Amino acid sequence: MKSKIILAAIAATIISTGASAQKISAAKVPVVVKESFAKAYPKATKTHWDKENKDYEASFKQDAETMSVLMDSKGQILEVEKGIKATDFPVAVQAALKGKKVKEAAIITKGGKTFYEAEVRGKDLLFDADGKAVH
Repeated sequence: MKSKIILAAIAATIISTGASAQKISAAKVPVVVKESFAKAYPKATKTHWDKENKDYEASFKQDAETMSVLMDSKGQILEVEKGIKATDFPVAVQAALKGKKVKEAAIITKGGKTFYEAEVRGKDLLFDADGKAVH
């Protein structure tokens, strides 16, 4: 039961932070955040920044992969999202999505846990590795 509450809180955070994002220029991102990002992702290209509440999200390309990283104002990484193909989802997630058209797919790492995100009909659906929906 406790793990369901934690997963629900994580999902709520992911959903709520995405809803309040505002594009900002790199000049408005704190130096410590940009330095931390550059250290963690030295090969990043095409970086765009968003402000999500008190946090900063960098969307970028690295080694031909589409990624984003959410960082706090001290440069600590809170969440990493990497675009993947829906066929790369675990079998259980693919089964949960059977018959649905997935427009975009991603793997999200947050708080030491891994989640799988599928955009279906304009909504982001979040699953754990067992194919259970995370709300």
